[in-house]
Amino acid sequence: MNIELKDPSHGPIYAQVREQIEGQIRGGQLASGETLPSPASLAQKLAVDRGEIQRAYFELEHAGVVLKESGKDFLGKTKTTYRIK
Repeated sequence: MNIELKDPSHGPIYAQVREQIEGQIRGGQLASGETLPSPASLAQKLAVDRGEIQRAYFELEHAGVVLKESGKDFLGKTKTTYRIK
């Protein structure tokens, strides 16, 4: 997954991320069942606030584009995964 942020005149960060993920799904670069990076790791990669990525994922989830799955990791800690629907 490749996300390229533009200057603020192109809209808020969360909207740019959401639109690019949707575009990559429509364009076939992201396939059904594929796992998205965690909000924290994508935020770090893009050097933005994690809340921006969480909002983008939240909007994608409520639009029915991604699924949010909760579970436990191998150490028993709660883990949240986002998958392309």
